[in-house]
Amino acid sequence: MNPAANISQDLLVKALNESRDAIIIVDARQQDTPLIYMNGGFEKLTGYTSGEVVGKNYHVLFGADTDQPEIAEIRAAIAKGQGCVVTLRNYRKDGSMFWSQLSISPVHNAEGMLTHFIGIQKEAPDRKLLENNLNALLYTDPLVGVSNRRHFEERFANLLHVAQRIHSGMSLMMIDLDHFRQFNERYGQSAGDECLRMVGDCIAKTFNRTSDCVARYGGGEFIVVSFSSGIEALRQHARKLCEQVSMLNIPHSDSPHGVVTISIGGVHRLPNRDTTEEMFIEQAGRELLAAKQGGRNRVHIAG
Repeated sequence: MNPAANISQDLLVKALNESRDAIIIVDARQQDTPLIYMNGGFEKLTGYTSGEVVGKNYHVLFGADTDQPEIAEIRAAIAKGQGCVVTLRNYRKDGSMFWSQLSISPVHNAEGMLTHFIGIQKEAPDRKLLENNLNALLYTDPLVGVSNRRHFEERFANLLHVAQRIHSGMSLMMIDLDHFRQFNERYGQSAGDECLRMVGDCIAKTFNRTSDCVARYGGGEFIVVSFSSGIEALRQHARKLCEQVSMLNIPHSDSPHGVVTISIGGVHRLPNRDTTEEMFIEQAGRELLAAKQGGRNRVHIAG
């Protein structure tokens, strides 16, 4: 007798749920191979709950990053009813990327018919360390220490993809140092660099959730994208940030306030499938211009 036959279904489910590795099962009998099971390890690794992914295609794991050759390898294996092992980029619910090793195996019923695939996923620590080192070079502004524009554009695309899928509100803020050109002319580039670092650090401490992305967008301009709980909460955070930057008390004799201040233009919206990153950026840019024309050191948020 096969000893496995004496193991109860409840025990098997409990064992799967207690596994530290992420485990998923997809239905191979349906055209879209939907996810029908995920364990607790999957939720810890990705941030997705069962209710958010069960019934959806396994591509949910890849965000907008669907051009990886490993994804084509997975598709080919599933089409042939075969297993495969790949190392590829995945994306958590908050939009952050991680490297993982994904092992996929076919499951057949008693008649030998392919019914399911089981996937076992774990982080690839060596690739993660390498990726972290590369990210420090490729994705971080070397002067300020926040994300650079390249990283922002990648994170924004993935966050928007997640927000569209889970119907979450999103916010985008463009932040400009008031009269920064005059500051550099009067105090010099070294003082300007230190000013940027201080303001960038202040922004990063204010928007410090895992899903927040703070980036230097160019010159004296920063940009922040995040999931948002509403327009009023966004306005409160933006006004608080204006106050905190003023309280840094960075002297600026060419400013009517005598210290460095910022202007903020932002937008909050619930994106639909047709919403693009450009829509957010263009509207936030208009709001930033309105803040400047209104006297600077102020917030304009549209919703």
